Amino acid sequence: MLAPIALAAALLVPGPAHAQEVDRHAAVTAQALYDQATAEMDAGSFASACSKLEEVTRLVPDGLGAKLTLGQCYEAWGKLASAWAQYTIVEALAAKAGQAERSARAGAWAAALKPRLATLTVDVPEALRAYPGLEITRDGVQLGQAQWGASLPVDTGEHEIVATARNRKPWKRSAVVTADGEAVSVAIPALEPDGLDAPAIAPRRPRSATGGAQRTAGLVVGGAGLLAAGIGVFFGVRAVVKLNESNTAGHCHDGNICDDIGYEAREQAVAAGDVSTVLLLAGGAVLAGGVTLFLTAPAPERPGAHIALGPRGITLRGGF
Repeated sequence: MLAPIALAAALLVPGPAHAQEVDRHAAVTAQALYDQATAEMDAGSFASACSKLEEVTRLVPDGLGAKLTLGQCYEAWGKLASAWAQYTIVEALAAKAGQAERSARAGAWAAALKPRLATLTVDVPEALRAYPGLEITRDGVQLGQAQWGASLPVDTGEHEIVATARNRKPWKRSAVVTADGEAVSVAIPALEPDGLDAPAIAPRRPRSATGGAQRTAGLVVGGAGLLAAGIGVFFGVRAVVKLNESNTAGHCHDGNICDDIGYEAREQAVAAGDVSTVLLLAGGAVLAGGVTLFLTAPAPERPGAHIALGPRGITLRGGF
């Protein structure tokens, strides 16, 4: 299969219809890499040679000769699926470009390799296909849904299969293809929840708004009653003082006979006493009502323990 390599240098340069599209600098670089790659192929350094040829096909996308040589490099390296892919690409492109001989050669080489290809099937159960955001990759390349469950050609060696989905832990598995023509299948299992979306915790009920308001009202009412009672005491003291004034210096005698000064002091004592009595009675009643409001208010809810399940384990919050 390596015999046609001597002819590949002539096949590297695109046909006249595309020559003007090739950047001169890219073409010179590609030719130098191509020459080095063919020398390395002759020396059996296929890994380095194929890497250089891949860069050549990137620099000169229309270079069908380089693509054909890359297929030969892959085949000699033992990467039959990659070689087969290159041959089928060249077969189609050459036929489109009117290069019947090259197309026939590439087609024949592809047909010879096809029975020897190893295959890898990635099975995705129907239950998994309903996962939001499900993605399957093979060797870092995403597999579209059309490829799920399909037997696809692969090179021999190790292939990494990764499955990811929203709110699920990634799943990874290495599938090893040991021989040409081997058929390997990998089934994607159910993906475990990632645990990042912890179950919603019922919000702690706020302390009773009614109970808090009632206790506040009880304090206000009780304070008003206490203030009224205090003023009542003040007027009671004033009544006693005025009564004493009326009895001094002979302003009033037995039988409530008073001069003008004594009479006025007695009137003030009576008025202050009346006010004191009213305020003491009212203040006492209001104070009693405030105390009743405060004591009968609903008790505040005591914080309890709350258990939360999250990505870092079980968390216990709250007090006792």
